[in-house]
Amino acid sequence: MPMPHRLEQEPEEEPEDEETMSAAPVPSVVAGDSREYEYRTELVSVAEVLDGTTLPERLNRASGEGWDLVDIIAAGEQHAVLLRRLKRPERPSRPVGFTPR
Repeated sequence: MPMPHRLEQEPEEEPEDEETMSAAPVPSVVAGDSREYEYRTELVSVAEVLDGTTLPERLNRASGEGWDLVDIIAAGEQHAVLLRRLKRPERPSRPVGFTPR
């Protein structure tokens, strides 16, 4: 007994228009975005990286000054600890509010 053939319909494809394609969220950078960073490096030996105390102490001290760890880069017999922080404004800050009498 042969199997009957099933008729299957292909679903109709909806045409893709430009609006549908451009509706996906695209990250953008605001022209006035003032996130500029300054970077610094500190050299540490392999022993200082592996001892478990020197590197955390240095990172804690740097963090207290506003520095964030970006990467630790092998540099021969030493490692370079790459740190960054937001650039500080060039102009002095102005006091806002009431002045004490």
